[in-house]
Amino acid sequence: MFHRRWLVPSLSAILLLGSGVYWTLAKESAPAPAGQQAAPAAVTAPPAAPARQGAGAVPSEGRARTWSAGTQFVYTLSAVQKVTFGQQGASTSPSLHLALDGELSMAVVGGQGDRLDVQFQIHSNRLTFEAEGQDALDAKSRPLMQAHLQAPFYVTFNRQGAALLVHSERGLDPVTQNFLRTLVASTQFVTPNVPKEAWPAQELDVTGLYAAQYRQVPGARKYEKTKERYLRMTSPSGLQNLDPSVRITVDASASFLLGEEGWPESVSSREQVSVSSGEGLPTVRGEGQVQLTRTAVRSVPLLIGSLEARRQQLATASLGTQVFAPEDPQAELRRLVGGAQLADLVGDLRKLPPGENERGQATSQLMNRMRALFTLEPGVAAQVPALLRGEKDRNTYSSLIGSLSAASTPEAVQALGQVVLDAQLPTAVRVDAAAGLGVVEKPTQEGLTALRQLAQSGEEDLRSTATLALGNAARNLETQKDPSADALLRELKDAVATAPTPEARALQLRALANSAHPLALPTIQEALRDASAVVREAAVEALRLIPGPAADQMLAASMLGDPVPEVRRAAIFASSFRPLPPLMPALERTLRTDTVGAVRIEVVRLLGSNLLNVPSAGPLLSWAGQNDPNGDVRHTALAFLARPTQPPPRP
Repeated sequence: MFHRRWLVPSLSAILLLGSGVYWTLAKESAPAPAGQQAAPAAVTAPPAAPARQGAGAVPSEGRARTWSAGTQFVYTLSAVQKVTFGQQGASTSPSLHLALDGELSMAVVGGQGDRLDVQFQIHSNRLTFEAEGQDALDAKSRPLMQAHLQAPFYVTFNRQGAALLVHSERGLDPVTQNFLRTLVASTQFVTPNVPKEAWPAQELDVTGLYAAQYRQVPGARKYEKTKERYLRMTSPSGLQNLDPSVRITVDASASFLLGEEGWPESVSSREQVSVSSGEGLPTVRGEGQVQLTRTAVRSVPLLIGSLEARRQQLATASLGTQVFAPEDPQAELRRLVGGAQLADLVGDLRKLPPGENERGQATSQLMNRMRALFTLEPGVAAQVPALLRGEKDRNTYSSLIGSLSAASTPEAVQALGQVVLDAQLPTAVRVDAAAGLGVVEKPTQEGLTALRQLAQSGEEDLRSTATLALGNAARNLETQKDPSADALLRELKDAVATAPTPEARALQLRALANSAHPLALPTIQEALRDASAVVREAAVEALRLIPGPAADQMLAASMLGDPVPEVRRAAIFASSFRPLPPLMPALERTLRTDTVGAVRIEVVRLLGSNLLNVPSAGPLLSWAGQNDPNGDVRHTALAFLARPTQPPPRP
């Protein structure tokens, strides 16, 4: 699932994504020094009322924080993080473990308005980093990792104490970044706008945006925070809505004892998060503990402005932007395959129960593994044509063909071409292979030749599927910037012009439509004037994927002006693939004036399925529910209005 990798949230990247050791990710040199660092004498107790410099907040009930620039708070630090991949309790589940003891300092170095900047720095006394229970650091990598962890970095907070941005050394490895970001998230304390004994908050951590609940514990300046649930997830491009396939469970709490100035005197946090992302991805379980105890407060005026002085050397990202260690694609493929051979995977397919509901998810997982195998070992694809001979189970042969198509290697395309042209195979298998050959990501000339040959077949199913597949191949060639895309598009346009019958011309139009190319518009426009309604219906449908206002105008004209109801209905169908606002005037006029109820009800269904997205859909449905002369149309419109989140069944 390369396009969904970010759905394994950053918990899996706190230490590493996948197995391995630190030095495979770390740079060969430590981060650049952070410039001059002050080393003032420690103050053994916090001042009762720190001097106010810049915009500070007046403490209230020990909660509101005083952001006094040039003040540094120093703590003993003990932090433990563990990530486990796979099923809970499984003896073979990969795991990673990082533990650190030392000192943590936080120094207010500046800020503007509601944004305050704090320098963080760790000095470690003890560092443990294990993979699979074994020490993952050698004599060279241990000091390197310590140097990365001890490089100063900066965090921008809002005045309530929520961590917003992290500024760290450019090129800092993801292992270190995620550990440091997790440490920041674990220790943030977000105050309410007005003093309360209990209050909610929304905060960021490396997994996403979560809802938290605070409450005051009996006793001065003692508070507890509980994470309740995640609202959004981090991704490489920022926060994203939770995918329906992702399940996050969290059990996390933190105890805070605040000083008079609102900064923690002690923090004790623990967290357990489990993320299940489905689609064959491993369940990721993260555990963490952080202990802070304040030991000193220092005056460090030399650090004021240090973030601004070093900003050009630092990389800035929201705490809600995922940082991950890019996994070797080959490693991910090997993980998916899990050492299986093609015969093993095909055998598992054949053993699946017959009910479609029962075997759907299992089939998807096996297809993903076969796709990985064909990608990892391209030569294995050559075994598929022989495996398909005599195979009668549709789920098995369709899954094999779909996996070859998804792999899209030259060897996989070659295997599909052999299946397409093998007259000894059942027609249904060859039809599936032709469809799969049409949607390969990287078409080859060998595959196109096979489709062209099959498009001349005397069997209608083979001929039509191969013809339509050529249109899909043209679109994929264009996506790949393949110079042969233009030639194939011309071939498809010429085939429309030379088709001997209306039915053949309709088929060629649908193939041309699959190219989704704007240069197809003149051919489609000419077909819209054809005397045959069969051709005009295909031409209208062909507009569904062609971008631009010209296609909208042609659809509207056919919807309002074609004398054949089937063509007008095809225009409504094609509209369902496009943004509706440009087509709303034509849809409204059709709903109000078309004389055929079967046409008007298609408009109602289209509006109903977009009721929540198109503001004018509701009033039109309300009008139809009260005024349409056809009872079925009125009933369908009112049913959509009564249940706006789901379409009613077709009558």
